[in-house]
Amino acid sequence: MNKILPLFLIIFLLGGCSIKEVTSPIVKYSINDAQAMAAQKPIDKILKISHIKTSINLQGDSIWYKKDNFETNSYLYSSWNQNFSNMIEDHEADLLYKSGLFKSVFSGYSKIKYDRVLEGEIVQAVQFVSKNKAEVEFILRLYLVNAKNSKLISSKDFSYTRKCKTIDAYGAVKAYNDIIKIFDKEVILWLKKSIKEN
Repeated sequence: MNKILPLFLIIFLLGGCSIKEVTSPIVKYSINDAQAMAAQKPIDKILKISHIKTSINLQGDSIWYKKDNFETNSYLYSSWNQNFSNMIEDHEADLLYKSGLFKSVFSGYSKIKYDRVLEGEIVQAVQFVSKNKAEVEFILRLYLVNAKNSKLISSKDFSYTRKCKTIDAYGAVKAYNDIIKIFDKEVILWLKKSIKEN
């Protein structure tokens, strides 16, 4: 009995000293939905949105920041709710469907015959962070192509920089959403002009 008591005491103390790992939940963010546009008569063309090209980093759900223009990292406890380039592609498709510019709009694989292709490339999507300020830089390059002859109709770089109200992932997401709101208007104007000229 005398030997069992100290052994039980040691086991109890060791059990009491065990460390439980505490992890913070990951906060998921998304880009705001595209807003409905004013009704207009669509052109008799079907638009396909091709998969957006980008770097390996932006093919995941990480929110990236660059500290002092040197070190690039992603936030540990914050991320996008899906692959970033897919999210931008889905937003484009939703926006252009709601715009009423084309007879039909689709993305991804389909057996539907289409007249125009919108190709894209995310050139930059990062939050630049310094000691007491941060800003998001987002550059999306778009190409409107005639699917019948593969000729380029028009291309444009949509380049934006937006200051972050807070130096964190939330501040970056808010800046991205502000940028996307401006982009939505500008891409519609660009497509309207491109359609009229071709």
